[in-house]
Amino acid sequence: MKTSAAPPSSALLGVLYAVAAATAFSTAGVIVRRIDLPAWDVSFWRSALLVVTMLPLLIWQRRQILIDVRNGGAALLISAVLLAGSFVSFILALGLAPVANVLIMFGATPFITALAARIFLGEPLHGHTIVAMAAAVVGLAISVAGSLQPGALAGMAVALIVVLCMSGNYVVVRHRRDIGMAPSIWLAGLISGLVALPFAHPENVTWSQLPWLFALSPGQLAIGLLLYMASLRRIPAAQASLLGLLELVLGPVWVWLFDGEKPDDLTLFGGLVVISAAAINVWLDSRRSTG
Repeated sequence: MKTSAAPPSSALLGVLYAVAAATAFSTAGVIVRRIDLPAWDVSFWRSALLVVTMLPLLIWQRRQILIDVRNGGAALLISAVLLAGSFVSFILALGLAPVANVLIMFGATPFITALAARIFLGEPLHGHTIVAMAAAVVGLAISVAGSLQPGALAGMAVALIVVLCMSGNYVVVRHRRDIGMAPSIWLAGLISGLVALPFAHPENVTWSQLPWLFALSPGQLAIGLLLYMASLRRIPAAQASLLGLLELVLGPVWVWLFDGEKPDDLTLFGGLVVISAAAINVWLDSRRSTG
């Protein structure tokens, strides 16, 4: 299936949506640090609050939602299952391996997404995009090099499941960009919440933790996903996933600003490489579309 190029103004908006989504996702580390709960409890409450807070939106837009559900059908269900898989696998990966080992696996996301989009959607994969992806992965590797620890292969293998789920979801959403994907986000929260419930102890939550859980779920998670869905309606999946790597660069920056933990020089240099690669790729794409 061939995909048509988006108008320049629409493509720019797609880039802005992807950057905003990555920014929203990157705040997770700072927020989670302020929630003194086990990982499975955080996972459950993140999913449960996502379901509860999105429900009024779905009811308010019920006519459009029903149209999307009827037209989307299997695509919405597949997207929901893939999102739920990424939610649960991410928690498991963090329990099996240090954050740095998990993050390095996420560097494969643009490559897998680009390959899948090329195979299933027929989206072109330009040479400069491939070079930008390679440079971004090198930058990410430099960023986490000082924190890598041995004996975390199981966690990194589970992190690869997160990558596969997210890449698959990018392709599904890009393929059906004619429909709204809000129902799939709600269903993903329901599925992941049910999976996390047997391992969680919801009764342990305190009132002081609830504001941070709201910031993490309907704030950081829902807003980030909706922005990414919007970006995929305007720009190729490979470009959106490349811009998504900004999440991994900005995360340590927020910890630095809010918790005073300055990243080491390798982290800062690697982050600069990732940002530069993504920015140059966007610039070259804009020249191609206007040339």
